[in-house]
Amino acid sequence: MPKTIKLELVTPLRHVLSEMVEAMVLPGVEGSFGVLPGHLLWVAALKPGRLKISFQGREIVYALGGGYAEIMPYKVVVLADSAELAEDIDIEAAQKQKAKALEQLKQGVRGPEMEVVEVSLRKAMVRLKTAEIIRRRKNKSG
Repeated sequence: MPKTIKLELVTPLRHVLSEMVEAMVLPGVEGSFGVLPGHLLWVAALKPGRLKISFQGREIVYALGGGYAEIMPYKVVVLADSAELAEDIDIEAAQKQKAKALEQLKQGVRGPEMEVVEVSLRKAMVRLKTAEIIRRRKNKSG
């Protein structure tokens, strides 16, 4: 059985990552799930959440904005709305995004616009939580 699986992480704006990895955990709409080399064929919808990748003895974390994953025994293709490496997250921008979404909800936005605002809020929260996890890790090791 192979020890690695190819991960292709793509957003509408760019090809983010193409690497052989040992394992990954994806934020499925029905809950997070792990993928190892040799996984069964599967297509999964993803919600905004964290993509955790085991790669060359370390863990890399991305904040995903939702999307889809096509899982094959030898390869995983993640088509994400957005993907941001945890260390690259602009915390101030994420806080502004969260505040703006909360203000819009407070003002009573309705209909289809409400769903857009709720997704924006979820994405901001994922970005902030992901950045916080990395910040804590650095404080423990440093």
